[in-house]
Amino acid sequence: MTSAGSTKRNASLLAASAGLRFALFPIPVITLFWKEQIGMSLTAIMWLQSIFGATAVVCEFPSGYVADRLGYRRSLLIGACFWLAGWTVYALGTTFAGIAAAEILLGAGLAFMSGADSALLYVSVEGGQSPGRYRAWEGRVRATSQASEAASAAVGGWLYSIAPRLPFWLQIPVGAANLGAIAALSEARPLEDAGRIGHLRRAWHIVTHALVRHARLRAAMALSVALGISTYIPVWLIQPWMQRRGIAPAWFGPLWAAAHLWLAATSLANARVAQALGTAPVLLGCAVLAAASYLGLALGTSAVAVVFYLGFMTVRGLQGPLIAAALQADAPAEDRASVLSLNTLLFRLAAAVFLPPVGALADRIGIEPTLGVLSAASLAVCLAAWSGFARAHTG
Repeated sequence: MTSAGSTKRNASLLAASAGLRFALFPIPVITLFWKEQIGMSLTAIMWLQSIFGATAVVCEFPSGYVADRLGYRRSLLIGACFWLAGWTVYALGTTFAGIAAAEILLGAGLAFMSGADSALLYVSVEGGQSPGRYRAWEGRVRATSQASEAASAAVGGWLYSIAPRLPFWLQIPVGAANLGAIAALSEARPLEDAGRIGHLRRAWHIVTHALVRHARLRAAMALSVALGISTYIPVWLIQPWMQRRGIAPAWFGPLWAAAHLWLAATSLANARVAQALGTAPVLLGCAVLAAASYLGLALGTSAVAVVFYLGFMTVRGLQGPLIAAALQADAPAEDRASVLSLNTLLFRLAAAVFLPPVGALADRIGIEPTLGVLSAASLAVCLAAWSGFARAHTG
């Protein structure tokens, strides 16, 4: 295990790594890049994200298992290397195949970093003894990442107007700095397996424990996936929606930045909001707010309606740390990263399945009718998942 001084430093380094990882200069104009520079349709764009999600599905749970067995820091280092390689390939890519290769590398990188970062943070701040302190630090880490994304997005559109590939080239030194921050972490070795059982058998035990035998973990994962997908799909629809409302691409960066500053603020406030209202009521509000945000965008006829996008940011800022804390509290100590990676795997699998049909629907009937369909679907699925979560976490 790490020393007290090392674990205190780990939390700050993990926050720095999150900030560097989410310094994403291309994001506010990525859909424009795909359409204008690569020549993709919305259907092709959603297929690209399905490829990204499928890569994460393949890598996600094995990466969490590696983190639990070999160490969280090692998993983070592997992920940071994939992440850096992915942005390098992105900067050079000129075809769908080249961009898909970059997405595969980024998907693998994200898989090896997700789960391991939260698990290392949990151990470093002794989250088992002080859940409130972990929730606060989880909120700070997420707020750092969101503030970083906001700052990079604020100039992303401007950089794109200078040279469409400039935002991608800037990702390379940022990725290298992220690798350096992770290299400075101290390892917190997870607990060893109880007994000598094979790795495949142990992995299957973790899956069945979380998804079959443990009602609280199963319900938390279901709600996490439902709310996660509901707030993930709009990311790929909002840019063409803004184009249809006559918003100039130069404004995409500042608007994206404002949205992520709002997201950072809600992440910082999530612990206080949950303490005041209770976890289950806050998550119920998130389920309703996601559906209302879709409806607002579907019915809004002016550029001002972009404010409804803040509803998705609010949901992300509130639900993420709350559900992460619920999963950490119920996950076996020796399998903590595996459980978190399994949760992300389920989200990525859902994204890989649902994004292509959404893209095809938007190409066929238009963005606004698609948003209306998503409003109804989101409300039904999220309320059903919330009901299961509330029952499992009562008493």
